[in-house]
Amino acid sequence: MPTYPQYSEIRLLFKEKKNKKNFVIINHASKHAAKNTTSLHGGKRHQTLEQALHTTWPIHAQSFRTNTINENLRSLPKEHQFDLIVSIANSNWILGGGFDDAISRTFCLPKHDYRSLTDAAQRKMYDQWRGFSPPGTYTIVTLPPELQATNQRVCKYLALCPTMRSPSAANWNRDVVYESIWSLLCEVDRWNSNNTDDRLTRDGKINRILMTPLATGTGGVSTERWAKQLVLALKHFSDALENPQRWRNLEWAGLYHEVTEVERTWVGSWLFP
Repeated sequence: MPTYPQYSEIRLLFKEKKNKKNFVIINHASKHAAKNTTSLHGGKRHQTLEQALHTTWPIHAQSFRTNTINENLRSLPKEHQFDLIVSIANSNWILGGGFDDAISRTFCLPKHDYRSLTDAAQRKMYDQWRGFSPPGTYTIVTLPPELQATNQRVCKYLALCPTMRSPSAANWNRDVVYESIWSLLCEVDRWNSNNTDDRLTRDGKINRILMTPLATGTGGVSTERWAKQLVLALKHFSDALENPQRWRNLEWAGLYHEVTEVERTWVGSWLFP
């Protein structure tokens, strides 16, 4: 019997025209569960992700199901809760631009200082990374009690996922999305594995994750590459959980399939072809 990830939902927040966002919910499900359906609609990114799911991982519905909710972060209905929100800040964790600005405004204002979340993140960054976290890594930060008490999402954690050292093109790193998603899955899996006490099942574990597409703005990664690498990371991570004997005893001859799948995503960028 395969061991599946400890989390249940990954919600992807898409930026659209008129400040609209769209959540894509990816639920992990056992292969022995009833077959799930896929519901994606609206916008190029939705269509691109749907295409990636059905061409790159045709049997994804056996492990994941997807759905979308059109809304923005500030006005997301209260019934849509999440335990962890992903920041795609730079390696110095200054949460003041783009989606990070939206996170700071949503969680800090008006009851707290705008820099409250940045300060908490940078304290963690120094303790763990001495002031610089390399692109492609994930670090989970527990929100200060005062920010937990006042946010309406029951969100307790912030995950820092830099895709660049400073705001600049990141598509020179052709695997940055794949590496970042893999790091996220591993970090959440470790986090939940370390919180095995039944008392922590509700309050300590991460079951619902909210994130945006990675590196598709300033980073210059094409929507196509982002979608394909997201799906491949989910696919390969799921395979690693289902086939631990293989992934614990890797040989070069058996790795070229995954390597080739990722290499095929390298074409496409709005900054560089």
